[in-house]
Amino acid sequence: MEYRNDPEGQDSRYEENYSSTTPPPPLPPQEQQEYDIPPLKPGNWLWQSILATLFCCMPFGVAGIIYAVKVDSLYFNGKYEESERMARKAKMWTLISVGAALLYWILWIIMFATGNLPEYMENIIENNASGYNF
Repeated sequence: MEYRNDPEGQDSRYEENYSSTTPPPPLPPQEQQEYDIPPLKPGNWLWQSILATLFCCMPFGVAGIIYAVKVDSLYFNGKYEESERMARKAKMWTLISVGAALLYWILWIIMFATGNLPEYMENIIENNASGYNF
């Protein structure tokens, strides 16, 4: 027995009108769409800048933090090149802070090892310790 969805058992008008028609025209060719894939997010150097500020040279570390904070917001706003530039600046200031701290400690170690540190400190105290040098 053949199942029909026609409640009256008669052929439907759809079959009469559309059974011998031609197939629909083919779809127009679609162009390959290239998706805009953003570049990888640059490292923001934030935690390194914070450590450099706390343990190394504060002014240069703060500059590193300022640039590091801008990296993520610029990247997520679609300004990829500017984000990359801020990441490079954050890295630069963080490394300058670490370098300044290393230079500072190396100079103090050299002065202490050569015996010039006590003499240097005595000169500072003798010449500039008075608060009345107006």
